[in-house]
Amino acid sequence: MPTMRIPVTSGPSKADLLRAAANPDHHLHALFGTPRGMIEAHIEAIEEIGVDGVDFTVWGHLASTDLRGAVFTGVYNCEARTGRLALKTVGL
Repeated sequence: MPTMRIPVTSGPSKADLLRAAANPDHHLHALFGTPRGMIEAHIEAIEEIGVDGVDFTVWGHLASTDLRGAVFTGVYNCEARTGRLALKTVGL
C-alpha cells in the first residue's frame, strides 16, 4: 500500500500526547509541526517503544489540512518532539 511520509519537527509533550490518546471521545487533538506547517491529528492509539518512556508508535487520522481524514501510523519521540507520520494514500 503506498504511503506518504511526513517528518514531524515539533509536537506535543508526553502529557499532551497521552491525554489525546486517553480521551478520544473528547476530540482532543495533538498538534504536530512539519516542514509545511502544523497538522492537527486525532490520536486513536499509542504504544510505547522500548523502556525509556519517550518513544511511541502512534495511530490516528488527520483532523486538518487538505488531507483531513487520512489514516496514519507514526513514530514519535516525546523528549526530542520529533518523528514521522506515514499516511496511507489509497483513496486520497
